[in-house]
Amino acid sequence: MTKGIGALLIAVLIGLIGSAGINAQDTTAVSSANCAPVLEAIWTAASDACIGGPVGFFCNGGAAPQVEPAGAVSNALSPIGSLVEVGVVQAIRTSSVSAEGGTGGLVWLRPDAPVRYTGLMIGNVTIWNITPPDFPAWQSTIVQTGSNVSSCGAVPRSAYIIQAPFGQPANIAINGVSVTLGGTLLIQTEGDSATIFSSLSGVSGIYAAGQQQVVRPGQEVIVSYSPGNLGAPIAPPAPPQPLDQALVFNLPVALLDRPIILPQPGFVQTDGAVNLRVAPSTDAGVIVQVPPGQILSVLGRNPNGDWYHVRLDSGETGWMFANLLTQNLGTISAVYEATPLPPQRYGDLGRVATVVAPAGVNMRNAPDVAFGVVTLVPDGAKVTLLARSPYSPWVKVDFNGVQGWLALITLQTQSVIDALPIDYNVPPQPAPPEPTTPPGSFGNAFPDPNRDG
Repeated sequence: MTKGIGALLIAVLIGLIGSAGINAQDTTAVSSANCAPVLEAIWTAASDACIGGPVGFFCNGGAAPQVEPAGAVSNALSPIGSLVEVGVVQAIRTSSVSAEGGTGGLVWLRPDAPVRYTGLMIGNVTIWNITPPDFPAWQSTIVQTGSNVSSCGAVPRSAYIIQAPFGQPANIAINGVSVTLGGTLLIQTEGDSATIFSSLSGVSGIYAAGQQQVVRPGQEVIVSYSPGNLGAPIAPPAPPQPLDQALVFNLPVALLDRPIILPQPGFVQTDGAVNLRVAPSTDAGVIVQVPPGQILSVLGRNPNGDWYHVRLDSGETGWMFANLLTQNLGTISAVYEATPLPPQRYGDLGRVATVVAPAGVNMRNAPDVAFGVVTLVPDGAKVTLLARSPYSPWVKVDFNGVQGWLALITLQTQSVIDALPIDYNVPPQPAPPEPTTPPGSFGNAFPDPNRDG
């Protein structure tokens, strides 16, 4: 560790973060409804600045962070939306989220290949790059989180969230722990003597002191340290426990490169083959039959508690009858009758798309090329996303007051398409045209060219 980074760490440990860690909360919390719009503005500004940012860079989405080395590198990352190559940053600290001040620390870290993952710093977070010189930058890090100084009850706890590309696990080290990142992992520290690894999606491996624990969505694993030394675990990871929902309360998951629905504490397992359905009813359509012994994360339940909304490791979601599942759950706080939509991007990113078609694209009155043309939308035009098709990759849009359907392939957008409402009022997909009648189908005889006459 360089002298500059060491000085920053000492400053953090003696009071900038505070020994109370993630458990420190302002007891004079004000109504969430009063400050939620301010937080929405903070998240939206950060989203506009950094969602879709390039790999190989830090992107600053909020208040100016403290950066090592100081000087030119630190100054370059101060403005919102600024980009700095990951290899030139040695350490970075983001500030508390403050609804009163209308600002907060939000920084994205997107290392380049061969170590591909996204790190998102929310609030009072400090990370140090301790990767040896011959290895990719930010493959090995020290992370410490502190408390947010705010009286707003809607402010989430400070957090560092790492997310691997879907289906592409990443192997990294955090606080002396080898992590096989299989999805989305939340990292928070308790002072300087414990690190909590909470799985939000995918299955990850947590290896320390010669032993590994597998952590599934809805679970957390704690690793302990001697006070003041977050780089050297003193014991193997503790067995996984159901996720403490206070750790993820009001977490702005729409800021992730791949937004997710947060899991509930614990998991369920299929006793036998169980149908995954589109709604909490035996009359609902079957998506797939899940074989015995499969472990699933729980996203919520229906009001009667007899159906669970679950997610498979593949990312597919649906409903299962609770009595057919072995349950290892904490308290389920997400209760709803209809399947919720995934989180949508903040602000215009969740509503706007750009046409990418050199000759323009035909807007149609229903989601298929067989339907009539409403108008031609030119290349580069901005359209407002309204809904999606129930049966094809098309979206309903508004272009200068004219509404119709465009093929998704002709659009460029950061919107989460699955989070758009489904328009079930579209006409059914037209049947394919009748095939051309082959010669001889009306009783005429034709010689076989492959046979002698």
